[in-house]
Formats: sequence, structure tokens, C-alpha cells
Amino acid sequence: MEIGVRESAYPGPGSVYNLGHLLSRNGALSGFPDRVAILDAGQPEGRGITYRTLNGRATRCANALLSMGVKKGDRVFAVLPNRVETLEVLYGCAKIGAVFTPANFRFAAEEIGFLIDDVAAAVLVFDSEYGDKVRELIQERRKLRLLEIGGHAVEPARTYEECLAAASESEPVCATAPDEVCMILFTAGTTGRPKGVKLTYRSTFFACLSNGISASMTRDDVYLGAPPMFHAGGLTCFQLYMLMIGGKIVVQNRWAAQEALELIQRYGVTYHFGIATQLKMMVQVEGWEKYVVSLRAVNGGGEPQPAELKHAFINQGITYVSGYGLTETGATGFNWPASSKDDPTLSKASECMGKPPAFVEVKIVDPTGKETQADEYGEIIIRREPTGAAGYWNRPEDETKKFRGDWIFTGDLGKRDAEGYFYVVGRTDDMIISGGENIYPSEVERVIFGHPKVADVVVVRGRHPQWGQTPKAVIVPKPGRTITEEEIQEFVGEHLASYKKPRKIVIVDSVPRSETGKIDRKAIRKLYEEI
Repeated sequence: MEIGVRESAYPGPGSVYNLGHLLSRNGALSGFPDRVAILDAGQPEGRGITYRTLNGRATRCANALLSMGVKKGDRVFAVLPNRVETLEVLYGCAKIGAVFTPANFRFAAEEIGFLIDDVAAAVLVFDSEYGDKVRELIQERRKLRLLEIGGHAVEPARTYEECLAAASESEPVCATAPDEVCMILFTAGTTGRPKGVKLTYRSTFFACLSNGISASMTRDDVYLGAPPMFHAGGLTCFQLYMLMIGGKIVVQNRWAAQEALELIQRYGVTYHFGIATQLKMMVQVEGWEKYVVSLRAVNGGGEPQPAELKHAFINQGITYVSGYGLTETGATGFNWPASSKDDPTLSKASECMGKPPAFVEVKIVDPTGKETQADEYGEIIIRREPTGAAGYWNRPEDETKKFRGDWIFTGDLGKRDAEGYFYVVGRTDDMIISGGENIYPSEVERVIFGHPKVADVVVVRGRHPQWGQTPKAVIVPKPGRTITEEEIQEFVGEHLASYKKPRKIVIVDSVPRSETGKIDRKAIRKLYEEI
């Protein structure tokens, strides 16, 4: 007798890594259809969206894109803030094999237009908030198809909700291969133009898995992420992983320290990820401790993470996870949890990032590509498989420099100690050479940040008449505090060798920051560095 097999929402082996199909499973009876997937902080009462609803809307989005002529492999360009619909578009693209291509919504119209042309985008999906930019860039791109979310500010755009209402609820049939590109995420380019990083279905799957496992996340966690969803840190850390395993995420349209703390308290957030600067801002909010009772862990990344910052959370019983990664590696590299002051990432040095997580291999190499010995500094390289990107979009010269054989060359300096712990000390081109001695800005920053009057600090190169170069510290004092050059030099001299003391100090009210809130080191170097 022939046995019938009920058709599953989960596909065959060819599409096993496709996150769109994973969402289909989670939204079906075999998954978690009635569990809340997303809490939308942009709604007055924090609209709760179940996996069934999220999958249904992503499916309608996929079919709406098909009706607009989008084919497998086409780039769907997105200019969107952190909102539920951003995830719907991402999953909708995955369901039909289109390439989700989000860009920085703070870019000017000319910058967005360049990227749209560069990837030959089939459709532009945008938030009404950016209507003025879209009207400007479509003047020379009349054939570009437009899908508008949040209103109807631009003609001839089609409105997102109307398109979804008219679209089919049937799952589209599309097989995707593991090595096909599912996302293009932009990272800053040395030539002044961003580079499109090609993440595949497999690399995205394993990047999410690596990050999520290292963070010990479960479907009982409630996750709030600070980074925007046009960055790898806003997707593979850890939004998409939580939606893979049936967990719950809180979507915050724009990150602000006070609001983030209130959301943590309101929704019982258990895990929060932000760059180190954002976590610094949180602990500077008066009475911040009362908001974070539900937190079991925070994850810092994007820049050096001083011991004082880690202690602030550990003292509240909150695990501090030190993160490091690149867009090119799927935001993987290191993700090490510390729950006590005895952990190596605190007892050894703030620059200690622990050991690589699952699926990630890291080495330190010298300029010839030879692996260094313990405690020798060199360039950090990360194995390309399985979390790394397929390369850059239309940037062959940049690609051959960054992607060399099986390895991704990060451009960051680091070392590995005798116990196998890794350290990240900064960019290869940030090193200061004073009288033949190498000085790493991160170690000087670490000490200065420990001064009780310092809110933030960046160390760059300054000229020295005798030694050639010297550390130059750009310091932001804590509100209401004043600080002198002599205080800083004396303080550093108590902790580091004399030649590492900054001979030049600049006291400022604030430092330039990127769109994610991270300290903009390029801008600071341009303003203050002396070469």
C-alpha cells in the first residue's frame, strides 16, 4: 500500500539554509505559530506579532514582489529604519530567491542612487520618512520600481499595505542553493564608496548559528538589539537567530539609551546587544540599574570595551559578552561571555576577546602570511568557511586584498597568548611608533577610560620632535567635570611605560559618531591626527 506523506512547509536539501523557509516552518503547525515573534516598540502598546502572522505577511510580501516583476537573483534595495516591515521584506526576498540589499538610511540621495545603480536594483523599498531623498534620486531613474512603507508620499510608488492586501497567501515555490547570495550588506570603502558584501544562504545561516550558540540564547529569551538592520550586527547579531529558534525580539525604531532601558524593563528583555559606546551611554543614565533587573546578559562590540564597562554590568549580576566581527565574516569572530571579574577577558586585559566560537577559526599572521608565535602581534585573519562572505559586489581589486584563499584578512592587529586566548588591539594602520617602540592606541585608551572624570577617549597619532610619533588623546569629560592634561599624563604614567603617555591631549565636548552611534575614528583622525 502506498503511504502518503503530508507536504511540509520545510523544503528539501537544496534550500535547507534559506531563512525564509525556516520562518515558514516556524509559522506552521510544526513550528511555533502562536508564539510571539516580535514586539513592535514603535506601536503605542508594543504590538505583538506571532510567527503565523509574521510568516503570512512575509509570504504576501514575497508574492507582491513577484507581481512587480522581481525574479530570483534580483536585488531588492531597501532604505528602511528598524521596523517590523524591514524583516518582512528580508524574509519575503528569501522566499523567492531575491537579494535583500539594505542601505544606510542616513545616506544622501546621491549616495543611495550610486548604490542602486551599482547593484542594478530591481525595486526600491523605502520608508515614507525618506520620501524627499527618493523623489530626488528617481529624477534620473524613472524606470525604478518603488514600494513605499508607512504612507504614500512619493508618486508613482505603490503602497506596501495595499500590495500585501492584494497578494496571495500561498507560499511561493523557489529552491535556493547554499552558495547563492541572499543579502548584500554595505561596508565602508577605502576609495570613499561603500563595498557591497555578498552573504550567501549558507554563510548567513552559520553566522547566525555561531553567534546565537556563543551567546547561549534560547527561545525563552527576549532580545533587544541596538544596531540598524542595514548592518550585519543588526541581523546576524542576533535578530535572525532568535527568529530561527522561535524566540522573541523587540524592535526599536531608533536606539536611545533612556528608551532602551525603559524597553528592557517593560518587556522583560533578557539579552541586549549594542556597540560599546551605546552600553557606556546606558550606564551613565542615572538610576540605570533599576531598569535592567530582567537582563541576564549584554553583548558589546564594534570598538574597544574597557574593563570598567564590563564591571558595571557584572556587578549587577549581568554577564558581559565581548564581541568582535566584520560584515565580511557575517559579524562573527569572537563572542566571549564573562560573568565574573576572574574571567580572562578582564583578568588578562581589556583587549582580551576570549576564544573563537563554534564554526569560526582565527589566526594571527605576520606580513608574509606566516602564523605568529604566542604573544607575537600580527594581523587577525578569519577562515572564510562557513560564516564568511562570498566576496564583494563589483569590487575585484578590494576583494583580492580582503579575501585570500580560505581566509579573510581583517586589517586588525592582535595576538594569541600561550593559553589560546586572543587579543584585538586596533587597526594595523592605527599603530603609533615612538622612538622605535610600538604603541597600540587601545591600551592607552583603556587606561584613560579608567580615570573617574573621563566619559570617552580616542587615541590617535601626534607628532613628536624627538621620537617621531606620540600618542595624542582626544578626551570627553563626564558631564560637570573638568580635567587637565597633567592629570591624564600622571594617571597614565601610573599604569603604563613613560613612552606610552600621551604628550598631546585635546579636551572636547563630544566626538564624531557614525550612524550606529559608534565613535567615528576616521573623522577623528582627520580632525586631530598628525602624521
